[in-house]
Amino acid sequence: MAAGNQSKGKHMKLSFFHALPVLALLVLSGCANEPKTLYGWGGYQAQLNHYFKADSAPEQQITELESELAKMESKGQKPPPGYLAHLGFLYASAGNVGKSAEAFNNEKKQFPESAVFMDFMLKKLTANAQ
Repeated sequence: MAAGNQSKGKHMKLSFFHALPVLALLVLSGCANEPKTLYGWGGYQAQLNHYFKADSAPEQQITELESELAKMESKGQKPPPGYLAHLGFLYASAGNVGKSAEAFNNEKKQFPESAVFMDFMLKKLTANAQ
């Protein structure tokens, strides 16, 4: 009877050591999955840097931000807070009041907490356009 228990213990040790690589593989595969972000950032942070350094024209920044926005939309991602407002500022600096107002309104729709500031910017935009 003691021999039967001894062989069971040896069998359990072997199955634990066989299961160990499988467990390690499962743990490591969980680390390989990239977390899904809430927003699509694209090159937004780099564009902000260019804007504040004034090392590229607003038209070039608009083109790059619109391109990134199209990529985000194709992936089903939303732009981060401030993205559309920044695009609105760029449109305004390029003299495109209509697109600027549209971008500010879209920022306000997507992020209702920005409504007070976006309304202020829309008033400034229409006052400057007159």
